[in-house]
Amino acid sequence: MEREKIVIIDGNSLMNRAFYALPPFTNSSGVHTNAVYGLVNMLFKIVNDEKPDYVAVAFDRKAPTFRHLKYAEYKAGRKKMPPELNEQFPIVKEVLKAFKIGIYEIDGYEADDIIGTVADKCGKSMDVLIYTGDRDELQLVGKSTKVAITKRGITDVDVYGEEDMLKRYGVTPKQFIDIKGLMGDQSDNIPGVPGIGEKTAIKLIKEFGSIENLIKNSESITGKKVKGLIEEYAEQALFSKKLSTIVTEVPVEFDLNEIKIREPDTDKLTDIFKELEFKSLMDKIPKKTAQESVQSAGIKHCETIDAKNINAVLKKIHDAKKVSIVFD
Repeated sequence: MEREKIVIIDGNSLMNRAFYALPPFTNSSGVHTNAVYGLVNMLFKIVNDEKPDYVAVAFDRKAPTFRHLKYAEYKAGRKKMPPELNEQFPIVKEVLKAFKIGIYEIDGYEADDIIGTVADKCGKSMDVLIYTGDRDELQLVGKSTKVAITKRGITDVDVYGEEDMLKRYGVTPKQFIDIKGLMGDQSDNIPGVPGIGEKTAIKLIKEFGSIENLIKNSESITGKKVKGLIEEYAEQALFSKKLSTIVTEVPVEFDLNEIKIREPDTDKLTDIFKELEFKSLMDKIPKKTAQESVQSAGIKHCETIDAKNINAVLKKIHDAKKVSIVFD
């Protein structure tokens, strides 16, 4: 029996990617829409290519996370989100609701942690594919979990499984956390070990297996400078590893029935796309069946129309302002 598949999308990461990948554009009301347009395009492509059984999208919240409480300088150097991007998040969430896609966000945790938790729970019984632009999530790769990292633009991705991690980095997904602990992360303001870059970090972890084992066996490190750095910044390396580790036990409740792929609310989606002036996306909205169109007009079933009921039928059509004629 073929395993079911869930796609988990890093909402903040892909919105950010789309915002900077696409030229800025607005609708006639002056609302910025390029990030929404990019993510919706990507969503159509993901659903069409991957044919998942379930789809969920995770977002960050503005509230401080547990990492900020541990380390006040966490992400301190990061630029504030441009208002042109910030105003698009409420819009994209309305679009996702119209698609009937589950949205998950929780104070105190990042989207990465929610993704890690959902992936950990679902990976026990189904295949998991995570879409993100953040390499941090490579640590979540596992036997049944793959991570798709966006490259250029918004649709070009590299997909990593366990073998791909070994081929590309020479380490396991869990050891990828140790690499970040050593090299740090400028965008998140994680200090790491000053003077240790990615190449050296990979070399050390391939040789010693983990930061803990590296520190324990520092006398075996070749190279006086590197040995001195590891010994001097041992505690900082361990702390950086903790900050870099994605939590997989976030107290987030989710119901698979709520994120199962379903037909979207086509009326709502059409209204939103019209308001955003997404003309090129209108044709991608799934068409209603004839029966659904008849129901939307308030007519549940009508086998024949004769002189006795024609006026009642015409009144219903007039009131609904919609009609679907089915020839049988």
